[in-house]
Amino acid sequence: MYSDKKSPSKTHIVVSAAFQDAGDATRAIALAAALRDHCPLDHDLKVSFLSCGSRFHYLITNAGFPIVPCEPKVKGISVADDLGWDFPEFFGSEEIAKTFIDGHMKALKQLQPDVVLHGMWAPVSLSARMLGIPTIGFLPVPLHPGSFAHGLIRDLPDMVPLFTRLPRPMRQVIARWGSGMMVQAPIFKQRRIGAAAEACGWPIKGPMSLFDIAEADLNLVNDLPEFHKDYAHRLPSNIAITGPLFADSALFKSTTLDADIVEHMKRDNNPSILVTMGSSGTPDMVFEAIRALKLYKEDNWNAVVLASASICAIDEARAVAAGDPRLLVTDRFIPAPAANSLADVVVIHGGQGTVQTAIAAGTPVVGVALQVEQQTNLDNVMDAGAGIRIQRQNWKPATIRNAVDKVLKDPSYTAKAKVLAERIKTMDGAKTAADVMWKFILGA
Repeated sequence: MYSDKKSPSKTHIVVSAAFQDAGDATRAIALAAALRDHCPLDHDLKVSFLSCGSRFHYLITNAGFPIVPCEPKVKGISVADDLGWDFPEFFGSEEIAKTFIDGHMKALKQLQPDVVLHGMWAPVSLSARMLGIPTIGFLPVPLHPGSFAHGLIRDLPDMVPLFTRLPRPMRQVIARWGSGMMVQAPIFKQRRIGAAAEACGWPIKGPMSLFDIAEADLNLVNDLPEFHKDYAHRLPSNIAITGPLFADSALFKSTTLDADIVEHMKRDNNPSILVTMGSSGTPDMVFEAIRALKLYKEDNWNAVVLASASICAIDEARAVAAGDPRLLVTDRFIPAPAANSLADVVVIHGGQGTVQTAIAAGTPVVGVALQVEQQTNLDNVMDAGAGIRIQRQNWKPATIRNAVDKVLKDPSYTAKAKVLAERIKTMDGAKTAADVMWKFILGA
């Protein structure tokens, strides 16, 4: 067990997450920066980022934080590739999972932090707990049975067969009735990470639930509290819903959009569309969106399509666009807030950072989800009237095109998005999270 005691005026925090994912990386940086910015006077704070590899390392160093390498070293282009995702398993094999746990255990023993701050990143979460190190976890939704049983899931998950073809009101009734049973889905029981953890000293045998993987001494949910009001009172005291959180734009290589992107989005005063699937979408998601936006020649709009290297090759995306002058396809990592503010509608996946960046700009969305958490993020925005979620099986050019056209022609979507934007402006998610974390750290 970890036994080193910290000085009451000195704290070393290790931050670790799936840094291959842009959302997790920027959220971890924002939380670390919040801790630094709101550090009590006369308190010595040291923050180290522990990483196996990521193409977003420059964001961490731009924020002024050191990076400590951790085994196994990975390319850091996408989480799926680095872990060998084999749905519903997060790890391609027990051996891969054990390698990651061993690497993080070794690093934490060397660093001896007072607290570990982590996202949904099983290797460091489990390692810290096996070593007895206090943990703070951050998640887009409260991953707790109380939320699942009382309204977190707004609709039947897209991956559920047959029932997803029912009208949405009927699906919602079924979801409310059976949401507590969804925790029995295969993805909630991770066999490989459970076996790997047991081999490394985890005391519980058998498959590991997502609730166990995500558990921390303090759990932060970086989302609008109003999206979780139906069940917030049912959550334990160690779960805090602290509000939306964004990385400082100064972290990025440039805080302004390149001139060609601005010119394209403003060309001829046509409606402007941004397509971005973050760093965890799929090639088909991007390609189908491209096909949708060039489906009809009479659609006079300008679209910028972000084809992230973690999703697809830029040449493949441009081949689908086939030189359509309405589409500018790029693999540049651009400042998302600036691009969203120029768009009239954003076509997205449901990652929390991607969704929050759009609504913070007051821009309505058309989205598709890869998994339940993303679906919930999009459903919350759709239920607020600020966008349309398309079921994954219906993510086809005609459906996407019609949804985009509907949002552009109905001003209520933009109006409702601006209402959410104003709500976000009244909140300081970074300070709220920092206050909660410091209370925990100083009292731990």
